Amino acid sequence: MAAAAAAAFSILTRGPPLDAAARCVANATPARNVAAFDRAWHTLLRAYLQRTPSACRAITQLDSLGAHVHNDHIAMRSFVDSSGGSGLAFLGEAFTAFGYAPQDDIVIPSLPVNARWYEPPEETSWPKIFVSELRTKELPEHAAAIIFAHVDGHYGKAAHERLRGALSAGDGDALAQLLDQPPWTPSAEEVAIVRAADGGDTALRSATEYASWTLTHAHRINHLTVLQNVLGAEWGSLRSLNALLVAEGIEFNPAGGADGLTQGTRALCLEQSSTVADRIPHTFGCGNEQSVPCAFLELIERHEGFRGFLGQNAKGIFESTKMRR
Repeated sequence: MAAAAAAAFSILTRGPPLDAAARCVANATPARNVAAFDRAWHTLLRAYLQRTPSACRAITQLDSLGAHVHNDHIAMRSFVDSSGGSGLAFLGEAFTAFGYAPQDDIVIPSLPVNARWYEPPEETSWPKIFVSELRTKELPEHAAAIIFAHVDGHYGKAAHERLRGALSAGDGDALAQLLDQPPWTPSAEEVAIVRAADGGDTALRSATEYASWTLTHAHRINHLTVLQNVLGAEWGSLRSLNALLVAEGIEFNPAGGADGLTQGTRALCLEQSSTVADRIPHTFGCGNEQSVPCAFLELIERHEGFRGFLGQNAKGIFESTKMRR
């Protein structure tokens, strides 16, 4: 696994940045503290690849076929705590310090989640960032109480001071640790109670799945994204890319549209698909180790230079990390 992750890392980080227009990026803000960001980003990327062997397989397979593999964006999740402390604000501060520009707020249909995306400086090859937070109070009360018991205080003044300390010191290692290491350690039973809090209500299930995943993994990267637009002219459409990777044995999230895999349409200027999250061994605060869904790979095709995201698509992509019941 270490060799596969190293190969995928090399593919994703080599070469000069592609043209900003080709990447559908528009942010003239100069990049700041580049060395610190690169150190943090490379640490986070290595950690993601170590946890996501299916992504390594897909990336190395595409590269072996001559494709230019570029990471369009990554995504991170968080909570709103009982006092209104915002994980989205905490994570957003980590990226705006480097020249990222906050963009549109995204409405996720029928899901109690706030989301916003951040555009990287044009001069870099850094990915866009999609950050979301669960409005925890909208969960059933007993599930919210478990989350608040672990999360409260982690988005307060002390957390922001630790973040600002790492940023002002240019300490990429400290920043990576803040973003990748879960700051709370729930028991396996607590996570199971949160997941089951939907009570069989399918309308609530997406929220409890988001909650249980984020209680387990916190802010670590849950996916990165291959940009179909720059793979090469011979790659055709996102659907042909889906078919290629399915033929390679990679399992996809079946929450998509006409082909069963693709979220969105060309008419909406955005098409996306995603794999099923790889499972990893995770030790809970109680000492119990279980195999749990962690991270996955997304594929994206942007049309007409569309730079942002669509809430309906995002809701389908979230399904990649659900526990298969």
